[in-house]
Amino acid sequence: MLVGLMGSGKTTVGARVATALGWPLRDSDPEIEAREGRTVRELREAIGVDRMHAIESAHLLEGIAGREPAVIAAAASVIEDEACRDALSAADVLVVWLRAAPSTLAGRFWERPHRPAFGADPETFLAERARRRDALFEEVADLQLRTDATTADEAAARILAVVAR
Repeated sequence: MLVGLMGSGKTTVGARVATALGWPLRDSDPEIEAREGRTVRELREAIGVDRMHAIESAHLLEGIAGREPAVIAAAASVIEDEACRDALSAADVLVVWLRAAPSTLAGRFWERPHRPAFGADPETFLAERARRRDALFEEVADLQLRTDATTADEAAARILAVVAR
């Protein structure tokens, strides 16, 4: 289970870990887009942020409840949902918090058109999200990895080393 803010590397690192383990990657954004027929950005604009976050939470809970092991790249919003935090705290769920400075995240933020648009200053937006969510991520994380200067391959290798134990 990979958690973290937008741009932290959940999709990229998750794909490497999933490939190495031979498990499917359950990535919230493309799976929600396939199911709903709209990007997360379009959903936010059409149905509002609260309903979009409920869809993201449902995706996480479905993934955790699945019978087969999977690598799940969770939407950042799920950490604010108590049911999701409870599910993430289960003994059989390894939660890896990918973190980076808001300036690093902001540099990656505009690279993906599916992400919701939050104005001309993504660094300020992401810093506010970090202030709001970091303590919650820390509460459930079994492992924290800084991705500012760590490559996706290095992060994946560290996760795989933990899984191998």
